[in-house]
Amino acid sequence: MLYDSEFVHNLLPQKAPFAFVDEIIDLQEGGEPAADGTPNNPKITAVWHLSGKEKFFDGHFPGNPVLPGVLQIEAMAQAATLLTMIVKKDQVAGKRPAFAGVENCRFRAAAIPPVDLTLKAEMTMCRRSIYKYSGKIYQGETLVCEADFSAVMV
Repeated sequence: MLYDSEFVHNLLPQKAPFAFVDEIIDLQEGGEPAADGTPNNPKITAVWHLSGKEKFFDGHFPGNPVLPGVLQIEAMAQAATLLTMIVKKDQVAGKRPAFAGVENCRFRAAAIPPVDLTLKAEMTMCRRSIYKYSGKIYQGETLVCEADFSAVMV
């Protein structure tokens, strides 16, 4: 583990019960493109320990808990927020993200608790206060969800 839940929850603007990232296990700050032109974008790998006892499961298919798709997107966005707050610390100090859009979202498999979900986000563009990302969620080796999304730091 690179950053524990205490660090994550202190940095993340969302707080319980709406904080969906529990720890950061890898972070790459990015840099110059590779010799072949392949981008070297900032990336994060984080984990959400989904117990099945979260309150939203009481009403989302009671007795048959399935993680809502909108919360999957939010979890990827929170991982991306942490990435931005760490690698662009000076540019975003005192700001918070405002979700701007989602594109190319696909739900590939159901996320059924209890499960540890691996959240991956890559910063694909940043200009001024606008950030674009590509995100994926895995349950073990199974791709659960993927999307491109954007946020503005305000």
